[in-house]
Amino acid sequence: MNQLKLAFPLFLFFFGISFLGLGQSNSVQLSEAYQWAEQHYPLVKDSDLITKIEAINLKNISKTKLPKISLNGQGQLQSENINIPLGENAINAPLETYSAYLGVDYDLYDGGIKKAQKASEIASANVERKSLEVQLRSLKDRINVIVFVIALSRKQKQILQTSREDLRVNIQSLQSGFENGTVLESEVSKLKVRQLELTSEIIRTEGDIRTYISLLEQLTGKTFPEDVQFELPYVVPTFQSETINRPEEALFDNQKSLFAAQEASIAASTRPKISLFAQGGVGYPNPLNFSDINTATYALGGVKLKWDFLDWGKGKKERERIKLQQQQIEVDRELFLFDIDSDRMEYREKIAALQAQIANDEAIVVIQKDILAQSQVQLDNGVINSNDYVTQVNAALNAEQQLEFNKIQLQQTITNYLTLIGQL
Repeated sequence: MNQLKLAFPLFLFFFGISFLGLGQSNSVQLSEAYQWAEQHYPLVKDSDLITKIEAINLKNISKTKLPKISLNGQGQLQSENINIPLGENAINAPLETYSAYLGVDYDLYDGGIKKAQKASEIASANVERKSLEVQLRSLKDRINVIVFVIALSRKQKQILQTSREDLRVNIQSLQSGFENGTVLESEVSKLKVRQLELTSEIIRTEGDIRTYISLLEQLTGKTFPEDVQFELPYVVPTFQSETINRPEEALFDNQKSLFAAQEASIAASTRPKISLFAQGGVGYPNPLNFSDINTATYALGGVKLKWDFLDWGKGKKERERIKLQQQQIEVDRELFLFDIDSDRMEYREKIAALQAQIANDEAIVVIQKDILAQSQVQLDNGVINSNDYVTQVNAALNAEQQLEFNKIQLQQTITNYLTLIGQL
């Protein structure tokens, strides 16, 4: 493990210089690609909608503090009414009554319901925002895949071009031998066929590069040159001290805050409410003076007290439910962190294995290149034929491709690990 830690700085230095093209004018930081993808992704529009909906709901809650004004009317017909026999001044109330009035109600004290409603609305919006961040985080994984597929394709193209150039030199040498009558034409033709095969592979690889750059452009909404280079932060993972910085952590906290706000709303609903009320209108007969059986205007006002002090244990059960839901969130958090720790161990072992494979691959490449050099001399001297030489060319090519594949896979594994813990 100590060797692995010491190898990381050298590896990342090589990574930053040879693969990522640091300092080039057409270079792009990986963090920029993440940001562009998030800004371009259609789901990001939800962020503005969440903010606008939150603002509207908070304004509506604030407006409930204002006096409530209502226009009311009522008419009724009844079978009998008050009849007071007082001789000539007898009072006979009419059987039909009508009234129309303007009512005003104003809450002096609502038990904290509006405050709790605002806190609940803010907490709900924060949960939605963090949920959106969690969904957008998956874009980073997609960007990583595209970037490293482009890198691998470029390495393959470079190796193929080098092999094709070596074949071109050998074809020229054999061509001279053929013209001098010391080499059969078929030997030259076999190398030319392999050269054409390599050209086809280069064309296919170039097509793959263009395809994945197009995918990256579609994902980010940006246009990139074909030789675009990607920069990564210089970070050496230790698998011990890195802080996890994932949006899921904040989402868990906001979910608990939402339940806490809901609990406050339940507590507010059980407190007394005090309000002022006033009415003013016209009625027939006079609604306030039963002895006045004429149409009359009237007005009244006062204070109201409302207290739902007995809910038969409903509030208590609701609070118990919220406590259980908060405990459930902590279980989800614990499970999330457990999975992260499991993945950290997996990445650590995978990176160590790739380091060992790369060291072994480098030794194989050195040997294969030595054999290829000897084969070239043997081909020039007629000791082996073109088939034997092409076989060794393919062996050296495969060895070098495997080495570069494992190097890029190591680079990608480190990047994926840093993305996993939220450092990228």
